[in-house]
Amino acid sequence: MAEEQSSDPVRLDGRKLEGGGQLVRIAVALSALTGRAVVIDHVRGNRSGKRGLKASHLAAIKALGELSGSTLVKAQVGSCSVGFYPPPQEQGRPPQTSSDINIRLPTPGSVFLVFQALYPYLLYSDSAEQIRLSIVGGTNVSSSPSYDYVSQVLIPNFARLGLPPISVRLEKRGWASSQGHLGKVIFTINTLRRRRGGASSHDDPSIDLHRCRRGKISKIDITVLAPDDHLVTDTAGTTKSESSKRGIWEDVAAELEENEKQGTVREFTERYVRATLRRRLKELPRDVFLRPQLEGASLDRRPHVIPIETHTTEATHRRSCLYVLIVAHTSTGFKIGRDSLYGSLSEQPRTKRRQNKQGEDVRERVERLVDDCVESFIGEIYDPLVQTQSSASELPRHRPCVDEYMRDQLVIFEALGQASNNKDHQEYESREDEKYWSLHTKTAQWVCRELLGQSSAR
Repeated sequence: MAEEQSSDPVRLDGRKLEGGGQLVRIAVALSALTGRAVVIDHVRGNRSGKRGLKASHLAAIKALGELSGSTLVKAQVGSCSVGFYPPPQEQGRPPQTSSDINIRLPTPGSVFLVFQALYPYLLYSDSAEQIRLSIVGGTNVSSSPSYDYVSQVLIPNFARLGLPPISVRLEKRGWASSQGHLGKVIFTINTLRRRRGGASSHDDPSIDLHRCRRGKISKIDITVLAPDDHLVTDTAGTTKSESSKRGIWEDVAAELEENEKQGTVREFTERYVRATLRRRLKELPRDVFLRPQLEGASLDRRPHVIPIETHTTEATHRRSCLYVLIVAHTSTGFKIGRDSLYGSLSEQPRTKRRQNKQGEDVRERVERLVDDCVESFIGEIYDPLVQTQSSASELPRHRPCVDEYMRDQLVIFEALGQASNNKDHQEYESREDEKYWSLHTKTAQWVCRELLGQSSAR
């Protein structure tokens, strides 16, 4: 790494807004891209548990430092302050020379949070048209995107918004609950240089989500990862959990009753996702969905006739490895996703006695996981209080074209495109409603303003 340090670094308070690892990842990525040194104090200062850099943060920082020729200060696990000093501006950004990058995390930290930090820098690489990025770590980890979400939602949405194609290949899954077993993912990243035909250019993508609409729901995919252990029920064939639900969810209970005793945990999970999802979809207004073109279909036909298809169903090897993803396809080409991973629920039972119980507890575990996922998904595709009118002095507002978790991933590309093209968008028929911006989105916008010096990163 370079020994010289840039002067006058931008200083960021790591406790700002969301105050977590995302702030660090975006700040270091922008520092490497722009050549502006950055110092982050109080790293992850809003965390209730351990603060400071985690192993996955450090892996991303070190990789960016090596690629950009930057100097790192206090870059170690647990550090609550870190400095990132790219080479002096007059030297320009050092070429990223390797088109084959390999990173190995020492723990099942999220592969995709490391990817989040590296991707903007690699996208703008001037030395390679295509880059292979291999990361060993966790693929299904709490509080981070899963492989399934990235492959089914994030990457298709990137392409829909005009970013160059990315492919992602799963070599092995890595669960945080699998006693430290690591997974592996390989990305193939097409850079902007490839799009330019090998020439450098400042005509970079301009992503403007104010002009994008999510459209109506046309299809739903589900992904279920669960063990193939047989689901045990009591001698009466009915658990206390099921009995309590029959009075409220008779349609769900009826669908699950057939061949229930012989089913596996994975089969039960998939059936329960479908039944619960169908029930909730029936309660939504028809205008949320793209009306199916069915011959002879009544105009009163309910929207649950839209296809619900299984995208992935995969056996896991531990009862603690449970995961569900629901993805809506929209009429405008975007993907809306919500997922649930066992172990990340606030009501997760933690006592040894409850974790060791079989049969009913496994079933209740699945029901709780699926209920959480379905309710989050329904809230993402339908808001009964959505703003439909604005005052005469304001532009109409619309919900973002992507889901809440995807939205904050796009902020850095919005800001980079705006800065590169020197655009100040003013003409809109409608604007995004800011009430749907999460704290992560607002944090990303703040970091972009601080590093890029823009009046707004939207």
